[in-house]
Amino acid sequence: MLVPIFELFYEKKNITRDVAPYVTSIEYTDVEHGESDELVITFEDAEKIWQGAWIPTKGDSLRAYIGYEAEKLLNCGVFEIDELEYDTPPDTITVKGLATGIKKPLRQKNSVGYENKTLKQIAKEIADKHGYTLVGEIADVRVDRITQNQERDLSFLTKLAEQYGYIFKIAENNLVFYDVQKLKGSKPTQIFYKQDLIHINLREKTSQKYKAVQVSYFDPKKKKTVKATARNEKVAKGDTLKITARCSDRKQAIVKAKAALGTDDDKIEGSLEFIGNPYLIAGTNIELKGIGHFSGKYHIKQARHVYDRSNGYKTYCEVVSC
Repeated sequence: MLVPIFELFYEKKNITRDVAPYVTSIEYTDVEHGESDELVITFEDAEKIWQGAWIPTKGDSLRAYIGYEAEKLLNCGVFEIDELEYDTPPDTITVKGLATGIKKPLRQKNSVGYENKTLKQIAKEIADKHGYTLVGEIADVRVDRITQNQERDLSFLTKLAEQYGYIFKIAENNLVFYDVQKLKGSKPTQIFYKQDLIHINLREKTSQKYKAVQVSYFDPKKKKTVKATARNEKVAKGDTLKITARCSDRKQAIVKAKAALGTDDDKIEGSLEFIGNPYLIAGTNIELKGIGHFSGKYHIKQARHVYDRSNGYKTYCEVVSC
């Protein structure tokens, strides 16, 4: 029988044995794009030690692992304590942490103009500014000019990634850019049948399916409007979505058209509940079988791992078909 366990480190010191009697739950949320990963730990505090000598300090670091005894544990990463919450009765202290990469300067508003740079150069410039390492393959797409106007670096990078068909997140001092379609096109890491899940909720979207996206932009050198089109080979009949955007060349227009087309690919979306599974992480694909029309490959947008002293270990995933 699998026995759920956890490990906790406070400022790099293993505190698991000391705090285990007081931990009632640990919740780790792994987000694929734009937002910060989050860690929430709740301690029972009948002895009032968490309100006194053991009160954590905001800004200190926590590292968590969740899984099963004698098995490989899920490394949830390193988090910075961001919020403390007291609740009674009964006395409990809840500690909330954000992924350590989401530093305060990243959330401050800035105004910057980027001229004649590639998407990769812009991402690397921001990464270097905050001391991050840029991770991922980024296409050589040139951006003639883009302005960050009183915008947080975090919001600006999220918007930039979406325009060009990438997902973006910060993880352990890495600034991560991944091509959305490459991630969704990869093979499933695991296969599940109906009986393998605790609960399934899937819904088929009725949104417009486009057979193509056409991006139009004005070329100042040619002094005329140029059009570039990306087509969805999976759609035999449908309308063409027409967008006007600022582009430096045809290559950039095609990238933006593919990105816009890619957002229309999600046919089925929903939530899945599993017995705790440390191998279910955001950004990976799984396959569901034995549920008829809803069988197929799904992409995990968010994975939430919950250890609960009373209910054991469960994993909750937000997914889209791919």
